[in-house]
Amino acid sequence: MRVGTRFLMSGGLLLLAACTRTIIVQGPSRQPTGSRPPPRTPPGQDTPAQPPTVEVRTNDVLIPPGHLPNPGECRIWIPGRAPGRQPRPRSRACAGIEALAPAGSWIVYRRADDQRLIYIRLIDERRPSIVIRNRIFDGYTWELLREEEVREERRGDDRQGQERERERPREQPVNPPPVVQPPGNRPPELKPPEQRPPEQRLPEQRPPEQRPPVPPREIIPTVPRDTQVQRPPVQPPVQQPPPRDTQPPVQPPVQPPQPPVPNVTLNIPPGHLPDLGECRVWIPGVPPGQQAKPKSRPCDGILSVAPAASWVLYRPASDRTVLHVRMIDERRAGVVVRIRIFDLDSKRLIREENP
Repeated sequence: MRVGTRFLMSGGLLLLAACTRTIIVQGPSRQPTGSRPPPRTPPGQDTPAQPPTVEVRTNDVLIPPGHLPNPGECRIWIPGRAPGRQPRPRSRACAGIEALAPAGSWIVYRRADDQRLIYIRLIDERRPSIVIRNRIFDGYTWELLREEEVREERRGDDRQGQERERERPREQPVNPPPVVQPPGNRPPELKPPEQRPPEQRLPEQRPPEQRPPVPPREIIPTVPRDTQVQRPPVQPPVQQPPPRDTQPPVQPPVQPPQPPVPNVTLNIPPGHLPDLGECRVWIPGVPPGQQAKPKSRPCDGILSVAPAASWVLYRPASDRTVLHVRMIDERRAGVVVRIRIFDLDSKRLIREENP
């Protein structure tokens, strides 16, 4: 009796639990504080991801004050290398320094009017002489003040720009203006041939019915083959006296006209010229006190360190009154495009030569 009662009670409890619903009690949700409700995001649209910001930490660029360039000049700095092992010189003119900067290096520049600001040009890590970013620091606290991007058209060689100019089609004018020649260079106008009457024309130009009759041909008598024709005797050639030894006057060869020498003067102080038999690199437009050192050195291998648009000065030991100036190409470092020879007394150009 008791076993049956217990069995019926347990079956009823299981049946009651299966028929009832499970109720979950949830507490009040927290609402964001503020007067405006949070923005609603439409279904199916995720929140746009924000681009990662590059944080530039301050006090990372630590260049000792004794290794900074002079005001108004530049130097090359290799990050991660000890100050005593940095490339020399410590300070030099900024003209042409990008051509000497290796990949992954910096070009440090100090302004002459504000020595507190330090400009650092970052060179690409794979391509030497290519500036990819400019950073401006405070020289006292080494805090980053401003960072500038370098435009794409200013990077790299100018050969890419030349190739783009060549590939770009040239625009042709729709209606080109007529070419007007001056009165002195006009070609003679072609006049139509004059029409003459038939009586004044040549017999070949007249019509067939108006041509004069052709006279009969002369009849040449034929000579039989058996008869011998008497030919006149052949006379020997008359001997002429030998010509005298007369030679035509020898005319001197015609010299080609020499090109005019441009009126160019030399503006280099005598104290900054190299020694006899030696050379030096000169940057045009840079003051004499800011020129690259040394003032005089041997000429062997000097073209390898000559930047673009610079001069290589040479004083021959055989003639101390002249100065040879080798002009470097404006875009290719170490390539001589013209040689000018100046007189040191009058500082005038004597002649120009091709390398």
